[in-house]
Amino acid sequence: MQELIVNINGKEYTAGIRKGNPNIYINDKPYQVELMRQLASNVYSFSVNNRICQIELTQHEYGKSQILMDGFVYDIEITDETKKLLNQYILQTGSGHDTGAGFIKAPMPGLVIKISVSEGQLVEKGDKVIIVEAMKMENVLQSPVAGIVKSIKVREGQAVEKDAVLLEIVDSL
Repeated sequence: MQELIVNINGKEYTAGIRKGNPNIYINDKPYQVELMRQLASNVYSFSVNNRICQIELTQHEYGKSQILMDGFVYDIEITDETKKLLNQYILQTGSGHDTGAGFIKAPMPGLVIKISVSEGQLVEKGDKVIIVEAMKMENVLQSPVAGIVKSIKVREGQAVEKDAVLLEIVDSL
């Protein structure tokens, strides 16, 4: 069973489907779910354990969405274990706190697809600076600090190993 990680309003759940079984499992608890009908482009009617539910789904970029159900809004993000580990790794490898520098490192072996900055460019914390493709998935890496791009260590189209320094950002203060 491939498991997905579903984050709803900051609380994490594990969801999956077992082969040959029509149920959806959330934290190993089975739910019988059936799509009844699509009422509009983003409005659906479901039967969940024989209870009829209507939801309105609003999708945002990067896998984040909102669901309106029974008058309540739920922030939802769906990912898998690989992407979750990758995001944790990116957060952990971001900055050198003692020096005010930020090193962007390859989260896993991959290919540099796009470099969105140039040396000397001013960036803000969280700005998208480089895209690395790994395991057929594009990973947008962000600046861990506000500062100036000191050096770019790679070029577009270059293969990189895990933990290779891709670029360095120094504090602009």
